Amino acid sequence: MTPVGVFRNSTGYDRRGGMAAVKAVPRGRAPGRGSIMWDTLTDLAHFPLMLPIATMQSALPAVGTAVNRYGIYKSDPQARGRRTNWSMIRFLYDGGDFAQREATDLRSLHANIKGTLDDGSKYYALDPKTFRIVPDTFLDGVIRIREDMGKPLSTREKAVLYEEYTQLCLLLGIPQRHIEPTLKDFYAYYEDLILNTMTYNDTVKFLTSRGIELPARLKHVKSAQPLADKLHRKLVYPTMRVAAIGALHPLYRQRFDLPWSDRDQAAYEKLCKRLRGYARAVPRVLRYNPVALLVMSGVRGPGLVTLEELGRIEEKKKQYEARKERLISNQ
Repeated sequence: MTPVGVFRNSTGYDRRGGMAAVKAVPRGRAPGRGSIMWDTLTDLAHFPLMLPIATMQSALPAVGTAVNRYGIYKSDPQARGRRTNWSMIRFLYDGGDFAQREATDLRSLHANIKGTLDDGSKYYALDPKTFRIVPDTFLDGVIRIREDMGKPLSTREKAVLYEEYTQLCLLLGIPQRHIEPTLKDFYAYYEDLILNTMTYNDTVKFLTSRGIELPARLKHVKSAQPLADKLHRKLVYPTMRVAAIGALHPLYRQRFDLPWSDRDQAAYEKLCKRLRGYARAVPRVLRYNPVALLVMSGVRGPGLVTLEELGRIEEKKKQYEARKERLISNQ
């Protein structure tokens, strides 16, 4: 990547951060109700297969590094997941100004997130190829989820989905010149990204292991925590353990030689079969992501973390590391 501090790269994209980067949005539009992307990503039958989308995002070095630096995903992964779910629904929704506001808020949040990767190169969250990883992984995720659920998209539907993706990229402030003209061109780019840029980093390792082992922490009905822990151990974790690797892009799984046996594949296919059965048995209106129902009723939900909160997180992490160093030196 071009070092941060270079105001414009060869394409003319402003890398200064701050309001200069935020004001470049928005064009485009949200996929909205009735779209392929909305219908796929708000369906609870697909939920277990959606979580690895976040893993594929974190495999991009800039994202994995930034999440590891600023995120609360280790201390409270479910809280981060809930906040991410709200944000996703808001920028997919076509009612009111939800999507436009969320797109602007996301760019404002990320405008000052930048740093240095392990190899010494610089990253900047609003670099188009970095910031578009969210719609990139949504596009690929929707296509593969529909295949695994036994309802693959037709050629025409893929063209419709690609237009939804293009408009979402534009909404999030990705310039048209950074968007491939066709789905075929997109996959040439995306598969090259998997094979030559993505990494199996600490964030990915956590999301595919410890992150799914931890049960949700109940903040309001703490007396029910033991029951929640038991349900997570008996039902949620076994499901997520299979989906966490099985729903990753196969090229990524193969590139990093992630453990995946014939038995694992059979378990994943069995999970997809159960999810297809659930989708057949339960009407679509009852399979709506609850957050989608709330957003459609006008509820905005919790906002994004602020830069001040990110700063406090960073300071706490520094204090934690300092305490660790002192303990080690005193041994």
